Amino acid sequence: MTQEEDQNQSSSEIINGVNKRPLVEDSKANKAIDDSNDDLLVEFDSPSMKRLKKEETIYSTTYVKNLLNNTNELLSKKPSDEAFSQFQEILLSHLNFTLPSKDTRIYSYLKDTHNEISRILKQSIIQKESHSVITVGPRNSFKSFLINHELNLLSEEYQNQFITIKLNGFIHSENAAINGIATQLEAQLQRLHGSTPNEKDETEGENFVDDEEQEESTNISSGSLTEVFEKILRLLDSASREKVSTSEDDASETTKITVVFVFDEIDTFAGPVRQTLLYNLFDMVEHARVPVCIFGNTTKLNILELLEKRVKSRFSQRIIYMPQINDLDKFKMAIHEQLTIPENLDLNKDTKYAEQWESFVKSLLEDEESKLFQSVKTNYETFKSLTTFRNGMIPLISTASSFEELKEMLVVMNNLTNYNTNQLQASFSARVKSLSNLELAILICAARTALKSKDEAINFNLAYVEYKSMVKAMNSLIPSSTAAALNGNGNVLEHSMKLWSKKDVKNVWETLQALDFLTDRSAVGLRESAIAVFYASNYVLQGTNMPFDLRIYHNQVTLQELRRIVPTSSIYYSWTQL
Repeated sequence: MTQEEDQNQSSSEIINGVNKRPLVEDSKANKAIDDSNDDLLVEFDSPSMKRLKKEETIYSTTYVKNLLNNTNELLSKKPSDEAFSQFQEILLSHLNFTLPSKDTRIYSYLKDTHNEISRILKQSIIQKESHSVITVGPRNSFKSFLINHELNLLSEEYQNQFITIKLNGFIHSENAAINGIATQLEAQLQRLHGSTPNEKDETEGENFVDDEEQEESTNISSGSLTEVFEKILRLLDSASREKVSTSEDDASETTKITVVFVFDEIDTFAGPVRQTLLYNLFDMVEHARVPVCIFGNTTKLNILELLEKRVKSRFSQRIIYMPQINDLDKFKMAIHEQLTIPENLDLNKDTKYAEQWESFVKSLLEDEESKLFQSVKTNYETFKSLTTFRNGMIPLISTASSFEELKEMLVVMNNLTNYNTNQLQASFSARVKSLSNLELAILICAARTALKSKDEAINFNLAYVEYKSMVKAMNSLIPSSTAAALNGNGNVLEHSMKLWSKKDVKNVWETLQALDFLTDRSAVGLRESAIAVFYASNYVLQGTNMPFDLRIYHNQVTLQELRRIVPTSSIYYSWTQL
């Protein structure tokens, strides 16, 4: 067998059925290779050229083989078991809370809060009572979820007896909120009646509407806040009489339509300016002839202290605090409820993997050596967030192609570990490690100043004085250049630490403020009056603007936390202890 035939046979063996014809037998390919190597001073039939040609053939055939293997692997990832596909779809819907409202599971620790919200909404919608409630809780504590879930349940049976108007303080200003109320109200009434009450009365000829009244009804959002709310009340009162005909007889009844306001971030309207929107909303609860229910969601524990006296007098003083998980066993129970399909789900009867999955998850949560238990424990000690754990589990469940692979991925938990690592990189500790030397020094000096002060309040002048004293103390411990010159060394080196000027450090101070290491005191402090809040927010003191050096801040990282974050090899590690 010649050398060329041996080469062709080896090429065919490498391809292994992908392409039985050797690539080097193509005359056009050989000519192309020969033409492309005309500039090389090597003959085509030389041993070096044959070796190069053989290597190119091996690389090209190996690339084709790997490409086909990757394609087959991707195609094999598609689940072939219809029962597992259904189970996977239901489990993902359960994690994303996209199941029907009657099949959605509420966490056990939220049952009491859910019952209270359900009772208030039923009293407003069914019994036609007026209520005002504020729910208080941190982010991702399921405030809006519980309210929307109960509204969806009630809409299945009492759809035509209430309308829902949703506002958000991060989106709406006072004027935008008025326009949003008018727009949503008109759309909801048109959904119930097919047209607005004024249009309906005009078409039927029951009531004569003047041109001025018609223009006033069409422009609901025009005018002052008080005038707009009066128009809204008249519109609600005219729309409250809905004719209901029963199947037995054609007797008509009059019923009132309940208006439910869901106001997210309600604390944004409790500012130093006149709280006209909140006053009119809560006043509707007291004096409107139609039942009104207001749910305000906020993260501020001191929401009542932010309200004006006239607003607080209209509010019912009913506040619902969202419960928090303070026990690892309860957190494990919530994770078990999150990862398993509800038992009352109708689709669960056709799924054979539900019971096996529930027992498997329960066994892993009870085993303290399992990766799932360790991930749950890490989440409880760091984030304590069911939403963060859910976001890490969704890719794990969605990428599994079989039930056995899903169980294996739950045992290894690589996806969730990588997700938690990425989340921790955005923490305060990661931001501290990313600071420059001067930024780290100023942050440590600010923490030292806050620890020395009585109310933990700091300003730029105090932090710079601390920084200046620390630099001088460190330079006093370093041998000076004069001592080095006395030793007979001709090369004088400056070993002391540079003391930056106040102008340069001021830019660093602004950088720390932009990174949320420093918080303006007016953002967290309480004021006795709206004028005091205005002065504190705009740095106005006795008719004059407060200088930049005297503005009060609070440090978000304590000195003890910095001592655990700053590495021991840093020159500023000794500064982290008083």
